[in-house]
Amino acid sequence: MRPLLPLIVAVAAASPLAAAVDPQLQQLLAQSAKAPVVGFERTTRAEVRADPKKEPALVVDRFAPKSAETGSWTVVSVDGRKPTPQEVEAHAKGNSNPPGFHNLHKLLSLPPTSRREADGKTIFVWKSLPKGSVITPGGDISSHLSAEATLDGANLSEVRVFAAAPFKVKIVASINRFNVTSLYRPGANGLPFLVAQTSDTDVTAPMGLGGKRRSVASFKPL
Repeated sequence: MRPLLPLIVAVAAASPLAAAVDPQLQQLLAQSAKAPVVGFERTTRAEVRADPKKEPALVVDRFAPKSAETGSWTVVSVDGRKPTPQEVEAHAKGNSNPPGFHNLHKLLSLPPTSRREADGKTIFVWKSLPKGSVITPGGDISSHLSAEATLDGANLSEVRVFAAAPFKVKIVASINRFNVTSLYRPGANGLPFLVAQTSDTDVTAPMGLGGKRRSVASFKPL
């Protein structure tokens, strides 16, 4: 089973660099650095599949924390049925690090620029991401990606990781489009909780790894 979010953000455990000088952003990233991983159930629906015969349309999985930093995954169902051992194995390879607020201080560690919108929201912009912050089956693509984080007052509402232009990966593959948008809402612990994530990619690559894919994941806390 190929993961429905093949290029989902995976953050390495490198130490973050100095944060931006904005006090609200500094506070947010400091909270992220201390935030534990949280339990959730995720439902991922594939709206566009490169290979419908091999890629599932609906996957339900769960992440259960074992400590502040670790936990375990369970694949609940694939297209409404019990997952096969091969699907469980493929899921484990593609989901080593759970998504969530605890990753942001590493992903957004470089100094950003910012702008204020007419509705009062502040959008911070990173033109590139730290090395090792976005890992795909083709390798580290962090330097090719940008990010935007939207703060509504002191609350984080959205983080978007995207490619501003197409780029090559290991010569043989091309990323024509890459866009992952994560929506956050205040969680029960007072920290931002990831509630939805949309992945929209277009990849040219050999061995069946290329194609257009779009998926939407929803999260509920456990």
